[in-house]
Amino acid sequence: MRIRIDGTHAEIAYAVNKIRTILPIGSVSPVLPLRERPHTWRVFLDTAPKRTGGRWIT
Repeated sequence: MRIRIDGTHAEIAYAVNKIRTILPIGSVSPVLPLRERPHTWRVFLDTAPKRTGGRWIT
C-alpha cells in the first residue's frame, strides 16, 4: 500500500511515527517541497504486510 502525507516537517514526522507503530514501513521517499503551498512538504510511504511465515487469511 502506498500512503501520501502532506504537511510541515513536524506533521510528517509525527504521522510517519504513528503509522510506523501500526504498519511495517517498507520504504520512505525523499521529502519533496510543494510549490503551490509554502512550508508544505510531501512524502510517500510504501507499506508491506508483516511476514509471519504462514498463509494469508482471505
